[in-house]
Amino acid sequence: MIPVHKANQLYPGEIAVLRNHCEAEQLPIINYAHRDDYYVFIFMEKGEVKFMIDFAELQASGAGVLCILPGQVHLPLERTDLQGWFLAVDAMLISDENKSTFEKVSFLKHQPKLTADNVCELKYCAETMWRRLQRGEQFTKNSVVKSLLLTYIDMIAEIHQKGLPAEANDRCGVITSQFKTLLSTNYKTVKSPSQYAQQLNLSPVYLNEAVKKTTGLNVSDCIRKEIVTQAKRLLFYTDMCVKEIALELGYHDYAYFSRMFTRSSTLSPVQFRRKYLK
Repeated sequence: MIPVHKANQLYPGEIAVLRNHCEAEQLPIINYAHRDDYYVFIFMEKGEVKFMIDFAELQASGAGVLCILPGQVHLPLERTDLQGWFLAVDAMLISDENKSTFEKVSFLKHQPKLTADNVCELKYCAETMWRRLQRGEQFTKNSVVKSLLLTYIDMIAEIHQKGLPAEANDRCGVITSQFKTLLSTNYKTVKSPSQYAQQLNLSPVYLNEAVKKTTGLNVSDCIRKEIVTQAKRLLFYTDMCVKEIALELGYHDYAYFSRMFTRSSTLSPVQFRRKYLK
């Protein structure tokens, strides 16, 4: 099965964990792909990092913030002169509005650039939290350090929200976000764009136009993309054969599933498994 890091096992009794990442205090490297049941935010003041997130490479340098959502398979590939802050936080502390923003960011593969003011504000907030935590304060219900934590998350969400393309925040963006939420929980059983449109009380044509405007992909492409991502996870982390994976994902036609996977990833399922497990 896919390794899942659980907050209550890694950080017993904690709802959030803040770590400083600098030359004097390097965070341990996790050298295998995994997923978490919590949100991860990496605020980079400087340096370079490269991650694999859901089998796509993401590279960042300079000042920036990386968001890794619960359930996303990820692996740090490289880091050079990295300085900044690592935050792991329980999903219950993320507001629905902020969750929606982070989902859009992930879906659109969006990486906003930080301004000098952004860097100063995030750094000040992180350092203030850090000092209070070092003095023994905790993220209790009405503590100042918890208020700082929520402010820090709100600032990260605001930076990403302002940096999103305009079409991600209009009516089409809202519809796309709702569609993405439905897709993430129904991809095994619902394959038809018209079924998603019906659940959203929209016409298939309007749903397709909204998703296309926001993402550049049509609804069918998004469905295939989600299926292929889930298939890659199963190929990477299980011993299930391709036929078993096809059935697990709701495809009784194994040959059709294999063709769809190959068109989307340029590798057949077997070639993908060989490449990433060599």
